[in-house]
Amino acid sequence: YPNLALIPALKKEGNDIVYVGGDGDTLEKRLCNNLGVEYHSVPAVKFVRGFSVKALLNNVKIPFVMVKSFARGKKLLKTLSPDVIFAKGGYVSLPLVLSHGKTPLICHESDLTLGLANKIGKVMGGKILTSNPMTKGEMVGVPIREDLLSVDRDTARKKLNISKTDTVLLVVGGSSGASAINKAINDKINLLTKKYVVLHLYGKKPDFTPKKTDRYIPLPYADNMGDLYAVSDVVLSRAGATAVAELSALEKKALFIPLPKGTSRGDQLDNAILAKKYGGRVLYESEMKRLVHEIDKTLSLPPMRKMFSDTNGKIVEIIGDSIRTGDLCKNKKH
Repeated sequence: YPNLALIPALKKEGNDIVYVGGDGDTLEKRLCNNLGVEYHSVPAVKFVRGFSVKALLNNVKIPFVMVKSFARGKKLLKTLSPDVIFAKGGYVSLPLVLSHGKTPLICHESDLTLGLANKIGKVMGGKILTSNPMTKGEMVGVPIREDLLSVDRDTARKKLNISKTDTVLLVVGGSSGASAINKAINDKINLLTKKYVVLHLYGKKPDFTPKKTDRYIPLPYADNMGDLYAVSDVVLSRAGATAVAELSALEKKALFIPLPKGTSRGDQLDNAILAKKYGGRVLYESEMKRLVHEIDKTLSLPPMRKMFSDTNGKIVEIIGDSIRTGDLCKNKKH
């Protein structure tokens, strides 16, 4: 989503956009098709933390897949001959980062600490853009989709058939790591629906079956996040960097449940600390018994304050400068 948030502003400047993502029928591929953006894929395997059999079987494939990924990345760059590469980090961007050669490289990091792909990008001379003032690099913030910021609350409520007088709780578990939140919502749904209409984005989880009850609207996925944010009075969310940035930009009342370290590399714990500085509230998985109380408390307090200003514009300007100069800050300080 941060990548796609930049596309309208980049197109306004006359840029041709080519998106490189993962193989298969991925969400990013479908979104690119909807936007009319040329899409190419590279094979990639995500590193799974832990020592389970599933993790080990997954991770043993990484070196073999990376050989194919690097070859595909090199071929793509030769064919496309881009003026600049914007890498958002993550395992899918690594083949392009490794094979960027003399093409100017910009790496954007949403979290406090650099992910592996961005660490490699930094070593290879890429310019590092950051979203956390404590991270070394040029602080710009997280790109936000403009369509999220312009939705009328009353229009969205009418569209979703929600009364103007209802208090709405939006629950966003995320595409991964939603199991603990899903279970907690299921356990407390009868209590929650006494006070709230509950919109619950639970992810495509085969192990989760939402309860059927009044004033509860479970959704596996939504492509109308602007509407869902607009109708909500309070939001319960994982503490991914994009979620924190979006809820801050929208000045929502937000309660974050960060993924614990081990399940992730700990980045959501850092994001949660940053969110607290701007008025977000934090509940850890070990404290889930207090879920309903914390949601009610969050509703009673002021909303989050805005963290960033004109992130999209800043990044587009940096990309434009790199295209005009044909080179980009290749010293190792960035």
